[in-house]
Amino acid sequence: MNNAINDHEELKLSELLILSSLWMLFGFMVWYYLSAFHGMPARMASGAILREILGSNFHQIVVNPDHHYLFQIETTIPFTFRDGTTEALGFIVNPLIFSYGLPLLFGLVMGSDVGWLRKIFILLVGYVTITAVQIWGVVWQSLKMLAFNFGDQAHQIVQDAGISDAAIALSYQLGSLIFPALAPIFVWVLMNRRLVEQFVGWGADQMMPGGKPGGKAGGTEKP
Repeated sequence: MNNAINDHEELKLSELLILSSLWMLFGFMVWYYLSAFHGMPARMASGAILREILGSNFHQIVVNPDHHYLFQIETTIPFTFRDGTTEALGFIVNPLIFSYGLPLLFGLVMGSDVGWLRKIFILLVGYVTITAVQIWGVVWQSLKMLAFNFGDQAHQIVQDAGISDAAIALSYQLGSLIFPALAPIFVWVLMNRRLVEQFVGWGADQMMPGGKPGGKAGGTEKP
């Protein structure tokens, strides 16, 4: 009987992986080609945050005219380029490196066996969560580039705004390495508890007081 149950669970897990992979391929195409649209909230919010931090030294964030998936950060900081000309400093940030969890979550959600309303709800929660991660990443990458890529004047402007090099280093690493990878996993696991419990073979209500699986919360029987 136990072998039959395990075979069934293993088959369901294999089915989820196959379906999720197929949906993920489709999700990556949609995510890439529609990036200018689903990235708009992140672009607007990041611009508002940078304006609050940098004040008059920041101008705006616009979509790059040549590659619509890129953000073009425009400042009012004068910068002397290699050809000797001095113009307002501008640079490029790729917001997709902070939101690749969106097609990953899309694949996992579409491959699961929950209802359509539940899928839509999970995707909305995931979109809000991953957009927050994207905003974090864009803001801190912009500050990192200003502080370390464009000379002493830009670095001093960031320092005068109260942003230390240590804060930039920590927040940039979190935004580029940790948050984008963990956000879709956390959303999917927390929103699909029943499916996760099916795969692992036990639920949170079956945990013993000592933290070991297999017991009941009320304690153990005495002989």
